[in-house]
Amino acid sequence: MARCRTERGDTIERIGLIGFSPWYPIDRHEAKFVTPWDIRAMLRALGAATLGLVVVWLVTAASDEGQLTVGARAGRTLPLAPLCSAVGAALALGTARVRLESRAFEALGRSPAETGRAAALGAALPSVVIALSILAIPSVDVGAFYPRAAHGDVFVAKNDGAFESPTLGVRIEADGETSALDLDGAAALHSRDDGLPSGARLAAAAATGFAGLGLALLAARASLRRSLLDQGARRRLRVLAFGEALGCAVLTLVAFQAAAAHVVPAALAVIPPLALLAVALARLRWDRGRAHA
Repeated sequence: MARCRTERGDTIERIGLIGFSPWYPIDRHEAKFVTPWDIRAMLRALGAATLGLVVVWLVTAASDEGQLTVGARAGRTLPLAPLCSAVGAALALGTARVRLESRAFEALGRSPAETGRAAALGAALPSVVIALSILAIPSVDVGAFYPRAAHGDVFVAKNDGAFESPTLGVRIEADGETSALDLDGAAALHSRDDGLPSGARLAAAAATGFAGLGLALLAARASLRRSLLDQGARRRLRVLAFGEALGCAVLTLVAFQAAAAHVVPAALAVIPPLALLAVALARLRWDRGRAHA
């Protein structure tokens, strides 16, 4: 049993579905705490997004040249972190049980946007952590964000018949055996960031974090079923979300490729995911305000 005191001074009791009631639709007042349902949804989304990253890492490890350094392999995996965040939010909120629980919360006065907010944050957490790692750890290769044609000196011939690749961090012996190349931090950073535009690492980190947050919020909004929308309106909502995500991905990819060719600054690649995040936050605020209007 939970108690809520209004401005008139009277005390109103309400039975919550789980623990305390997550919402008090009384004089437009709301409870200022996170419910156990929100925590479970956040953990489900976090687990699904992390599992997606692990699968992407394993697929990359099984399909690459082998004997790559952790930084080089991470550079090929981490650009897909925002996609894993979107999938994590969709999996956490797309089940039939969650949709029924969301409609129950909506009947209590809680908007679907607020119901899916915790899951979106949980799904976006891996992308935010990865963005900070890209910015803080110089050994993470950001060359995968800036696709370029391979140069002729990717593998350098040595006097003993071996070939070394500072960019990939591998050494191929004369007998064909491969091993990890031992590079110090300064040499590894110089070889990985050599030829990249100015501010490439900062732009890659910012784009990853903003895209992870924006795509997670977009997927959460499209996954929850609103009781007042018909089937056609829900379908249009999902098509719109897919189109926005695809447009953001295409524009970001084009911006990264143009920055790799030194046509535009690397900071241009941050604009599409930042705009997507701004639109997602504006919709979250609008949906919340409409629910309490």
